[in-house]
Amino acid sequence: MLATLFWIFVDLIPFIVAFQVEPQALGFGIGFVLAVLIYLFQKKKFGEVTTIIAIKVFYFFCGFWVALLFPSFHLFDFTQLFMYGILTFAAVWSLAIKKPFTLQYARKVVAPEFTEHSLFLASNFWLTLIWAVAFGLSLICSTLYAMALVSGEVGVTLVHVWNLVGLAATILVRPIARRYFLNKQG
Repeated sequence: MLATLFWIFVDLIPFIVAFQVEPQALGFGIGFVLAVLIYLFQKKKFGEVTTIIAIKVFYFFCGFWVALLFPSFHLFDFTQLFMYGILTFAAVWSLAIKKPFTLQYARKVVAPEFTEHSLFLASNFWLTLIWAVAFGLSLICSTLYAMALVSGEVGVTLVHVWNLVGLAATILVRPIARRYFLNKQG
């Protein structure tokens, strides 16, 4: 599980770095370069690119041009909103195309002979679905905060609560699915 979380963290690096850099055009430019580098690394090492990093390449490319052409519009003020919008979209999209994003990460750390097992596929479907809901709820909380309908403390706290739900699911779904599968087997 820690190896999976490591690869998820790697995909978040463009966000973490880009949103710390001013002016925002430079931050988005750095985010774009980092996203492209991670994209190329994933393609070379694993033969596929995670849905999340593919979307981030597009996001940072567009963000760079918006920041460059409209420097007075502060995209960084909506960092949390953009991040959870992208994560929600990526999770839902990965389910729609039947390539759950958690499966993309899990395949990086699980032996190939297990990656086509029905238990592995089902647990990653449910895990991605849980993350999609958690990201969606975080997006709602971020939107409420961005619209000043809730205070920053409330908005950020609620966002982190939903992230904890997703993290708990990451820890619990596979053992629960394994137990269900074994009980079903007899």
